[in-house]
Amino acid sequence: MPDLAERLAELCGVQGVRRGDAVKALDPGFHKDNLAADLAVFPETTEAVAAIVALCRREGVAVVPQGGRTGIAGGAATTPRTVIVSLSRMQRIVALDPRARTALVEAGVTLGALQQAAAAHGLSPGIDIGARDSATIGGMISTNAGGSEAFRHGTMRQRVLGLEAVLPDGTVLGDLTQVAKANEGYDVKQLLIGAEGTLGIVTRAVLRLSDSPAARVSALAACASAAAAVAALDRLQRQPGLALIAAEAMWRDHFVVTAQANGLDALAGFAETPLYILFEAGGDDEERVRTAFETALADAVEAGEIVDVVIAATLAQRADMWRVREDWAVDRAFPGGLWFDISVPIGALDATVEAMTRRVRAHDSRHNVFIIGHLADGNLHVTVNATSPITGAYDEVAPLIYAGLKEIGGSFSAEHGIGLEKRAALMHYADPGKLALMRQIKALLDPDGLMNPGKVLTP
Repeated sequence: MPDLAERLAELCGVQGVRRGDAVKALDPGFHKDNLAADLAVFPETTEAVAAIVALCRREGVAVVPQGGRTGIAGGAATTPRTVIVSLSRMQRIVALDPRARTALVEAGVTLGALQQAAAAHGLSPGIDIGARDSATIGGMISTNAGGSEAFRHGTMRQRVLGLEAVLPDGTVLGDLTQVAKANEGYDVKQLLIGAEGTLGIVTRAVLRLSDSPAARVSALAACASAAAAVAALDRLQRQPGLALIAAEAMWRDHFVVTAQANGLDALAGFAETPLYILFEAGGDDEERVRTAFETALADAVEAGEIVDVVIAATLAQRADMWRVREDWAVDRAFPGGLWFDISVPIGALDATVEAMTRRVRAHDSRHNVFIIGHLADGNLHVTVNATSPITGAYDEVAPLIYAGLKEIGGSFSAEHGIGLEKRAALMHYADPGKLALMRQIKALLDPDGLMNPGKVLTP
């Protein structure tokens, strides 16, 4: 596509276009095909994105929008004859209003950069994920990212007040509303949130900001069951003077492997229970937070909801606890595993985990199930690994993970999106009426199928 590359360079400058080996030299992120394209373009403005999309449509060339390439479902995967549209040069925080608690940002701004800018005003984006330093706001909107604070502030869908995006024909959707109340007909921006770039490319957004606690205290609790952990969770959420920030769950196998991989053997052995919960509370004054936290945790131990608990006394201890939760040591210890991202009503966690693990082990006794997740919203991240790679077993194992979720009101896709990986599951588990409507919307906005083709919906 030499001619197309030259015309794209006219829109973005020579430095804004990469070809061939220069594309392969980029960081591929989490999917092997993210950089399979022969051509990548790096616009700096919404107008440039619009011109790129319009040009590619006229030429019949598909485009794949990319942010930080941290997605693990294949939503940013490419093929040789596609054009990557990277938003990495659009990384301005255009405006941050601490009184209105809003931020207008370009799509290439990383979550970590926005967190740092908001923290200067005692505020937070109200969302946090482990890939905070590389995941971009545009990508998080496109996948409707969730994270550890979703039970408090919602997912990205609830954080977005206004949105600007380039539609598949090059039209700019300009809906940068900065207020919560704007009933102006169909809320079309919601179509772009969670659409994984299949309906357009997010270029700018107005986000809600939330108060950020000045003091944070973390505690690692050992629990005999998920039901007991949920009871402790409820107790902490009801404790006067305490704001619960996180409740991160780690089943024992994952917890031990990760703690030992990080040289935290003492933490791994402080109590032997099936489940560990990393609770974090916050407030304006650390002493008051710690006192209320200790009171609630002691009551939970007394009630039998927690078997044992360790409260971080220093920032280093808090960091150790979070490293056990956020590290991917299981995948280093057992490479070539399978990743799943499901949601379960919290009252059904124990039964779901037990049945799911039993099915996987019955299918192949060499397979091991490692589970972490967000306790308060029932989002579980499940990894199935073995002593040798099992990537070819995905189609066999996936139904064992997804069985029964729909019947109990859960979901086979919680916060990582559909991408390429979960298209078959979407076709199988989604409501037929919903699927039909999704196809109609895609056909209406992208009749040529050139906007991130093959993602979410099967061709």
